[in-house]
Amino acid sequence: MARIALHVQHLQYTLGQRPLLRDINVAFQSGQLHVLLGPNGAGKSTLLKQLMSEQHQQGDVSFWSASREAWPRDAFARQVAFLPQTSGLTFAFTVREVVEMGGTPLKANRKQIQALAEAQLRQWHISHLAHRPYPTLSGGEKQRVHMARISMQLAHTEPTRAMMMLDEPTSALDISHQHQTLMRCRALVDQGMTVIIVLHDLNLASRYADHLYFMKQGEMVLSGTPWQCFTHHQMTEIYQHPLTVMTHPTHTCPLIVT
Repeated sequence: MARIALHVQHLQYTLGQRPLLRDINVAFQSGQLHVLLGPNGAGKSTLLKQLMSEQHQQGDVSFWSASREAWPRDAFARQVAFLPQTSGLTFAFTVREVVEMGGTPLKANRKQIQALAEAQLRQWHISHLAHRPYPTLSGGEKQRVHMARISMQLAHTEPTRAMMMLDEPTSALDISHQHQTLMRCRALVDQGMTVIIVLHDLNLASRYADHLYFMKQGEMVLSGTPWQCFTHHQMTEIYQHPLTVMTHPTHTCPLIVT
């Protein structure tokens, strides 16, 4: 039986009088790449933020069978890394210094932190940016730097006990770097890591995900493999726009066209 890395039971979240999450029940298997999809305002980003929260209005969130509230902050930071849509970092740190910030939760000396950062710069293909001031980077370059930074958090953790949650990590990337980022995530999953990503691009999700979760108006309305989820009827119902699903001519996954 596959191990559950993250279990969500009856999670609800209301802001003011507006319900943003409605009775979310979902289990994310360990060592898979999970993608959250759905129209704008469906609750995808809200769900990620609530999964990271130390307290919940209603419901229970458990990581590796331990309730979120029971996790010590330093231990949680070494096992679960979160990348929001935007970062408020404005100081003129170099790219290397930003990546090294990911080592804050680690029990490592300065020399070890530098070596780990160097490895992340290479793995995310940003070594050439190492000495650039962070504020001078493009939006896409900044996203790649933060991917390296949060990967740094997990550097000392066994992959089967590590998780990344990424909120639209490809939104500012060109097509080459979109695939490069998701291929890197796929490689981490192949090592045993659990990765949960919010995406809008249905074809990227189809190509790289093990499991898909569709949200609409704060509810989880559909989940399954790409082939189970991507049907003309289901996609048209969720997005209220006619979509055609066919077999990709090169890859063994659905291809979605408008």
